[in-house]
Order: sequence, then C-alpha cells, then structure tokens
Amino acid sequence: MNPKFNQNIRPDPDLDYAFQTLALNLRGHRQNIANGNNNIVFNSEFRFPIFTTLLNRPINNAFLRNLQLLQFVDLGTAWNGKFDNIQRPINIYGDGTNVQVNIKTGGIGPFVGGYGFGARSTLLGYFLRVDAGWPMGNLFSGRPYWYFALGLDF
Repeated sequence: MNPKFNQNIRPDPDLDYAFQTLALNLRGHRQNIANGNNNIVFNSEFRFPIFTTLLNRPINNAFLRNLQLLQFVDLGTAWNGKFDNIQRPINIYGDGTNVQVNIKTGGIGPFVGGYGFGARSTLLGYFLRVDAGWPMGNLFSGRPYWYFALGLDF
C-alpha cells in the first residue's frame, strides 16, 4: 500500500474509464482525495527571492541567486457528470466491512484545500522544490505532507 495515495476513495464503478491518471496537484493531502472525470484546481503561490531582493549587487552563486521562500494555498475538487454533482470530497476511514467513518475534508464550499510553505532553488542546473503542506480545517494541525520535485511549475 502506498502511504501517499488514498486507496479508500474509489472511482465510480458505473463509468468506464479508458485511462486513469493523477490530475490535480493539491498539496496538503494524500493523492486521490477526490476523483472523477472532471476536475479543477487553483494553485496560488507567493514567492520571495531572498538574496536578489535583499542584496543590491550581483550574485554569482546560482543556488543563492535563485533561492526563494514561498507560501501557497491550493483549492481543488473532482466530480463525475454535470456541475450539479460538485460537492466537497470526504475522507473515508476504515474498510467499510466493519466500521467506516466519513469526514468532510477541510476547504471552502465544494473545494478541498491545503496550504503551507516551501523553498525553491537550482542545484547542479536543476530547479528543485520542497514544500510542506497541511490540509485546511485546523491551523497547522498534525504533521505536514512533504513534497520534493524537479521543475518550475506548481
């Protein structure tokens, strides 16, 4: 079992999917917090380039020149069918045979949300990212989900 993937939320068995893939980059939750044949996500980041902002001189070191601290907020959802089927996803705990608990995820309206902090910079020519994200609902409650990646996008 993959600890970063939520196996309890299953795709709709009445729909035939030719392909299945991970679509949303929603930090602060395990993957598959919502699924369906339609999805939407809003990613917002405020990036602060530390040394290029604070120092008024050229910086030769690429790691220091490109070092950025950031804060982010992500909102997203997935659904099957028409827009009237949009609702906030739920977290399912248990296997459904003995005891199952369904709890609505933290978010705004029909959107599940996450927030957190991160850092970006280049190392050996690659743009590296590290983020720590928490689910919306309780302010910095519990342990964050950590994300490491290569690339310039969210």
